[in-house]
Amino acid sequence: MMRRTTPAFRAALGGIFALILVASSGLGDAFAAASPWAASQKAQVRLVSGGSAHEDHPDLAAEGARLAFVEIALEPGWKTYWRTPGDAGGLPPAFDWSKSTNLAHADVLYPAPRRFTDRSGHTIGYEGGLVLPVVLTPARQDAPISLALDFHFGICKDVCVPVDASLSVEVGTGEADAAPAAGLSALKEIPRSQDKLKPLDPQLVSVSGIFGAASPKITIEARFPGGPKGADMFLEAPDNLYLPLPSLKTTKTDGTLVFEAELGEDVDVAALEGKAVTITMVGETGASVATFLVE
Repeated sequence: MMRRTTPAFRAALGGIFALILVASSGLGDAFAAASPWAASQKAQVRLVSGGSAHEDHPDLAAEGARLAFVEIALEPGWKTYWRTPGDAGGLPPAFDWSKSTNLAHADVLYPAPRRFTDRSGHTIGYEGGLVLPVVLTPARQDAPISLALDFHFGICKDVCVPVDASLSVEVGTGEADAAPAAGLSALKEIPRSQDKLKPLDPQLVSVSGIFGAASPKITIEARFPGGPKGADMFLEAPDNLYLPLPSLKTTKTDGTLVFEAELGEDVDVAALEGKAVTITMVGETGASVATFLVE
């Protein structure tokens, strides 16, 4: 299992829950500007300024980019969703930055998620807490960004609950060293592209697909340096096309893991032709991402 981007918060009651969240959050560094916590019954969320983007993640190369972090804190046992919530459904995060000023673009990054299985099926997400790094491109480099977010997301335990929050924070121009520790930890857990892998990240070996047969499927082979324990894969197609979660089928003699996604009647196989499918690979020691074209 991948590390959490924030520590799992211990059980608490009433107002004590909010105090423990503030005290235990790694984003509460004195030098990081932050919005107040927006609280719902089972979750709290805030927006934290993170200064300038730098080399903690090799895919963050945009010159002049700045960082912010969306921090979600959950009561024990509650979960929130990845950008693709899984076979059992769910509510992925939705971000509206339109009330911001001096913001040209905001790119939300997702730390490696995990799979949860219950009687409803499989969901993909995070338990206990989550920090989402946001790479900000200012319209003007010499001015601060007044960052405003209308945020909509879902949380789930025995029931699923939608949460809405309006958050704002000022992101200045000269905060190159201001990224807080928990934010940097979240950056390190963003899946890396295949040309920027670290030694312990999963490496894609091959992808093959059978799309015209009676039983279409996608087969993916990858090397997981941490071994099969905790190894998982997630598929995403553009245009909201559905793809099922792959299952681990076998381990080859050289340690390569073979995953397979069976494309049943709920998959529009014809619509997949020519689409670029994203594969997110999550292991015990790292995470990576790759794409392949359906032909």
